[in-house]
Amino acid sequence: MATGANTPVYAAATLPPHLPARLSICCWIWSWITSATEGEPYWDLDTCMAGLKERGFNAVRVEAGLNWAFRADGSPRGEVAFRPWIAGCGWNFSTVNSRGGGRHDVLQRLVALFESARRHGVYVILTSWEYQDSTSFLADPALRAEIHAIPPANRYMHLAKLHDRLLTVLEERELEQNVAFVEVHNEPDASEFPGGEEGRELHSEAIEFLRGRHPEVLITGDFTSHDYAIVPENVQVFDQHVYAGFGWYFRTLFGETVLNKDFDPQKPRALPALNRVLRNELVPWSEFMVAAENVREFWRPIMWMYENLDNDKWDEWAAETFSEWAPRIREKAETTFASDAQEGRRRGLPLVFDEGGYFYPPRLARFEVFGEGLSLFELMCDLAITHGYWGFMPGTYCGPEHLAWQENPAWLLGINARFQKGILSGS
Repeated sequence: MATGANTPVYAAATLPPHLPARLSICCWIWSWITSATEGEPYWDLDTCMAGLKERGFNAVRVEAGLNWAFRADGSPRGEVAFRPWIAGCGWNFSTVNSRGGGRHDVLQRLVALFESARRHGVYVILTSWEYQDSTSFLADPALRAEIHAIPPANRYMHLAKLHDRLLTVLEERELEQNVAFVEVHNEPDASEFPGGEEGRELHSEAIEFLRGRHPEVLITGDFTSHDYAIVPENVQVFDQHVYAGFGWYFRTLFGETVLNKDFDPQKPRALPALNRVLRNELVPWSEFMVAAENVREFWRPIMWMYENLDNDKWDEWAAETFSEWAPRIREKAETTFASDAQEGRRRGLPLVFDEGGYFYPPRLARFEVFGEGLSLFELMCDLAITHGYWGFMPGTYCGPEHLAWQENPAWLLGINARFQKGILSGS
């Protein structure tokens, strides 16, 4: 393929001049708070920031922990205690393998994050997963109940007011220049919010509030359904997640195992596809489900399987089935990027891809971070360059707890440099 070095970033004229020409994004999700006790990956934020820069990133997307940092009235909450996602388990769970037990003043930690970002020349994307998954990490059931007690119709504005409080704190410390942009909440179309026209209007009101309070900060939403009708007209970044391998996971890797209609938790080895990837010694289903009672039901069978995987066998199976799915996955990526870019251009907005890929691999599986599995992210980088994207993330998540970060830093550095310079693969 030819070089794309001269491909301009679309809608660059709408970007604040202090922000980079292109964002190479990694995602620390909530782990930077929940896996931050001594000996865990995020204990030292400066070391993490330095590692981010060494791998060619200049931006990081994080859980803002808004309800963890502030009470509903906007006052600082102080220290909050955290628990494991699934107590006694989690060795093979990406982003949720926290051992728990940490106590953090989340507001202080947010300030420390931005101070480190300023020292290292890094820009922060603020978002939240509180009405999707992250609230499960809170040790205090009363606090979890408090967060979920906010009526769904009030959640957009509730979060907007807490974002406002956080941005005000950052402005008081002259740290707001390191905000890349703000998402009210991650994937509201896949979270606990009103849908359809009602959701769009409520989301729009929250964005309008924040834009009025902080006109110098880009305010937006991010989405995963590619239903453009639910995207408010007042978003300032067009941000869509592209899980091109979703069908592969849910029809084959999950669909032939724990999501198969014939799956029997009491006889897990009865399904040949599942049996071939399981370890010899299993955590029983009933025992696991007691530990996972605080986790969204959607995740429980998947997490049980990941807990009981032989990762080498999973990788072998993934490689075998990928060959059949690869053309469909590639086509899905190409058509979705093109469609998203067309809609972003219609709206005159900078384009961002800050989450996506296949779906959610086991933490220690290697297929997606080496060899053939990387082909999808190389393609997505080409697509982001071709369509003039402002922001790109080379993976679903990426941080110090992930194999790609630990074992393939050269690849991360290379793909980030390629995106920054606009160089298409094969040039």
